[in-house]
Amino acid sequence: MEALMEANRAVVVCGILEEAQGRIFLARRGADQALAGCWEFPGGKVEPGESLEAALCREFREELAMELRVGEEIGRTRIPGNGSLELVALRAWTDDERPVLTVHDRWCWVSPLEAQGLELAPADIPLLEAFMAARSE
Repeated sequence: MEALMEANRAVVVCGILEEAQGRIFLARRGADQALAGCWEFPGGKVEPGESLEAALCREFREELAMELRVGEEIGRTRIPGNGSLELVALRAWTDDERPVLTVHDRWCWVSPLEAQGLELAPADIPLLEAFMAARSE
C-alpha cells in the first residue's frame, strides 16, 4: 500500500488498534496540541516516499513507544478545516500494554460504542463509523 502524495495534498495516517476483547485504543490530544482534549486514533503525517504502514509504525514508535502489526485500510476522510489533508485509517494490533505518552495526555481501551460517547477529533468520527460498519458485515 503506497501513500499517494499529490503536489497539494498531504496524507495523514492513523491506527485503529483492536484487542482480542474488541476494545479499541484511543489517545487524548495534549494541552499544547491542536484539538487539545479531543480523543483520536493516533498517527501522523506520511513522509514523501513512505508507505502508510511504515508511517503508522514510525508515528506509534515516536509518540507512544508502541510497536504495531498493521492490517487493512478501514477508511479515508478529509480533515475538516484543511481540505488539503486526507486522513487514512489502518487496522492495527499491538502487544505493548502501556504506551509512553509524549504528545497525548491520556489513553484508553474502550468499546466502539463507548468511543462514540467521547469527544472525538472531527476527522476520526467517520473512521470510527467505518470501523463499526466493517465489523458488523
